[in-house]
Amino acid sequence: SYLRISIMAFPTIKSTHSLVAKHVTKEKWDKLSGKETATSGFTLAKAIACAVEFDNQHCGIYAGDWDSYKDFAEVFDPIIQEYHGISADAKHTSDMDFSKITGNINPEAPV
Repeated sequence: SYLRISIMAFPTIKSTHSLVAKHVTKEKWDKLSGKETATSGFTLAKAIACAVEFDNQHCGIYAGDWDSYKDFAEVFDPIIQEYHGISADAKHTSDMDFSKITGNINPEAPV
């Protein structure tokens, strides 16, 4: 579900200690940099722009739309897994039952 655009040269990543610097290899770049998401025309170059432009990023990547996670999964998945300390087969669960929240919650907080 992506469009093909011309492949860009492998960028210099200024945030050399970022997760982008670790996980965006030339091989992955060459494979994915020519893709553009169908939803908003987002590219891998746009996703990692902050890590390329600035030298102080920890993660250094942002999804431009939901398709970014699918189309650039080879980059997003390992970054998300490392950042959150989860395995590749981890499953997200949601529990919206507020009665299960415990801790020091200020009773005067407007919730």
